[in-house]
Formats: sequence, structure tokens, C-alpha cells
Amino acid sequence: MIIAVLGEKGGTGKTTLATNLAGLRATAGQQVLLVDADRQGSASYWAEHRRTTARPAVTCLQKFGRALGRDLRALAPRYDDVIVDVAAGDSPDLEAILRLATRVLIPVQPAGLDVWTLGLLDARVAEAQAVNPTLLAFVILNRASTNPRDRDTHDAQQAMAACGHLRVAPVVLRERVAIKRATPAGLSVQEYTPRDPKAITELAQVYQLAFAEETATDGDSTRQPRAARGHTGQRPRRPAPPQ
Repeated sequence: MIIAVLGEKGGTGKTTLATNLAGLRATAGQQVLLVDADRQGSASYWAEHRRTTARPAVTCLQKFGRALGRDLRALAPRYDDVIVDVAAGDSPDLEAILRLATRVLIPVQPAGLDVWTLGLLDARVAEAQAVNPTLLAFVILNRASTNPRDRDTHDAQQAMAACGHLRVAPVVLRERVAIKRATPAGLSVQEYTPRDPKAITELAQVYQLAFAEETATDGDSTRQPRAARGHTGQRPRRPAPPQ
């Protein structure tokens, strides 16, 4: 499975989300590859720092440019999951990744400039789905106020719901100290101490969204993932993040 974390605008929390997912997947015993497709190299720094901890290491490679799509095709069969931290902006890299990804996660902050960029990404996802019909793209509100009545959060959610090809994730990531501090330490939020139960729960919901085997294709944009059914009609359990 190829999971891409991307955005039109920088500073939205892409690397934080990508590294958390990679750390959780590695702790769950999966062979995971973290691809740092952002020349800033923040994901690479996280993976390097993680090697100094006692946590399961995450393989991280930097890949950019025209060969990115080809490299992802070659690397994906060697790992259980590939998580790509995509550079901000519209580029050939973005097009190549959208044509290959299984899931796309787009973190946005509840600010006008962040939300306004979703129109272009909505169009790019629509184009990619013409050749990659299994692609599912979710917008995740990130760094939202911890006040549930915050007007900016409410307005951003309404704007997100107007996108035709981007689904609104059924989880809001709030502004949490643990999320800020875990990444520079080479950890996921679940591994960071002191533990923050609210941050852990929020990231666990994103984990389930990213790695559920199948997601419903009908209904509204906030629908929850569903697992693939076997011939018995029973649902297998969703992947649970490590605690």
C-alpha cells in the first residue's frame, strides 16, 4: 500500500503526520518505507534521529524528480507499506504519486489560505482517479483549536465538505504539545512521554483511516472506512495501532 501525505501549502503538518504513521506501522511489526520527497529533508531527519532510540527503525529514502514514479513502482513490492512525505505545491512529483497511491492524506490548518488551496488538489485528484480509480483522498483538519466551539474550525470543515473528490476525514487533529514534541525526538505520539491520551486517540483514528483495507465508495464524504468482506460477509477487524 502506498500512502501519500501531501498539500499545496507548506507548514500544514505533512511531515508530522507521515512520520507518525511510519512509526506506528513499524511498531506494529510491518516493513515500512518512508519516502522523503521534500527537499527540506525533515522526514529524513526524523528517521535518522529515530535510530538513536530503542524504537523499531524506519527505512527512509530521499526521492525527487522525474524518476520518483518509477522508483516507487520498483520499491513498493519490497515493503508492506510505503509512506511518502510529498513536497508542498503542484509539480510532476505530485502527479506521479497520485497515479500510484492507494490513499492520500491532506492535512490543512483551519485558516483561509490553507483551505483555499484545496480546489487545485481536488482537481488533481479527479484527474488521477481517471487512471487510478482505487485512489482515495482525505482532507484532515490539523492543528485545530482545542475549543470545540472554535469558529475557524467550523468554517474550515464547511469549506472542506464542498470539495467534490476529497473526502473529509472523520477526525480532527487538535493543537497538542505531544504532537509537536514527538517528531523532533524521532518518535510517534504513542511513543512519546508523558503520554497524551487525546493526541494518541486522534492519531489512532488517522492510522485506521490510512490502513483500513477498503473504504466505502458511496454515501457522504465523511463516511468511515470499512474493511473488505470475505465470502462469509463478515468484516475482518481493522488494523489497530500499537498502544
